[in-house]
Amino acid sequence: MAIIAARFPSPPFLSLAAGLAFLALWPSGAEAQRPSPVRVDKVVMQPLVETAPVFGRLVSRMRGAVAAQTEGAVTEMRVQVGDRVAAGDVLAVLDIEKLASERDARAATADAVAARAVAAGARLERVEQEIARYEKLRRSAAFSKARLQDKEQERAWLRSELDAARAQLVQARAGLALADMNLSRGTVRAPYDGVVTALHTEIGSYLKEGGAVLALVNDRKLEIEADVPAARIAGLAPGAEVAVLLPDGTKHRARVRAVVPDENAMTRTRLVRFTPEFGRTAVPLAANAAATVVLPVGGAAPALTVHKDAIVRQGQQALVFVAKDGKADRRRVRLGRASGTRFEVLDGLAEGDFAIVRGNERLRPGQPVLVPGAKTAKPGKSGKPGEGPQKAKAG
Repeated sequence: MAIIAARFPSPPFLSLAAGLAFLALWPSGAEAQRPSPVRVDKVVMQPLVETAPVFGRLVSRMRGAVAAQTEGAVTEMRVQVGDRVAAGDVLAVLDIEKLASERDARAATADAVAARAVAAGARLERVEQEIARYEKLRRSAAFSKARLQDKEQERAWLRSELDAARAQLVQARAGLALADMNLSRGTVRAPYDGVVTALHTEIGSYLKEGGAVLALVNDRKLEIEADVPAARIAGLAPGAEVAVLLPDGTKHRARVRAVVPDENAMTRTRLVRFTPEFGRTAVPLAANAAATVVLPVGGAAPALTVHKDAIVRQGQQALVFVAKDGKADRRRVRLGRASGTRFEVLDGLAEGDFAIVRGNERLRPGQPVLVPGAKTAKPGKSGKPGEGPQKAKAG
């Protein structure tokens, strides 16, 4: 093909068309100098606290096995693994018919004892009346001391019988209350809101009192637990606020609830519990999920800082583009400590510089930039645009 092209050159009108197409695609000088829209953030002096990440985990304050509070055969299982339940919801049902029969028997016994106590009280009341009449006849000829003594003995016997009946009634009523309790406990209910994570029994199984029915975890009452090096415990007083990072990239706040006074001899760490203040998350929270706690290492000290989004890496070198006089001024910077979303600047920037944090990935040194919200440059005395002062506002 190359030999044929050499022998038969393309017509002049084809070369002219290709050249015009190439010139049409080439940007004009005005377009090449069109400002690139960017956003800026001011380089400021602020107290900087050095931080260090500590890996922790989410733990539920309410989780464990839900146990049967009475014994009996399982007749119903109302939930499955993964079901969300509310406090008071029925989880399982034991053999209620047997428990109901036991309750009815206890109720009958209590009624019988109560009737016996009522009868003993009535007889005692009648004897008391007879003794009162004999006392009125004490000075008459019809008085019989022997009959009075017999009635007094009968009264003593009836009083003891009534006391025994009353004691039996208390016992019978206590048994009835226990039967009522067992009957109500034959229905296993959720003690708190949560999600079923495991089933420990099934229909037909016989459970004794205290036997595990299922496992429940409350995923809405979560804390953060972390093993913190003992050297960093000093700054973690109860109530101290820290930052928390979740694996989904969301950032939250938490407060120290307690520092457990038990140091691990192997790792020289202490268990710390944090109460989180979760906002929106990209992934639903779950017990045992990872959480990174950002702990303060030292006290706050003033430092010159720049936003992390302003940093452009070029190999091992850190660069920052600064919006100055409507152009991108590239600066080589030396960074220090990191704190949240900002870096300490040791060299390369000055307080008040406007560091470009958006649109800086493809900037070239000296390229015109346009900051949204910045005042438009006014013409100078020469009337040329761009010679008047420009002010950039932090984005």
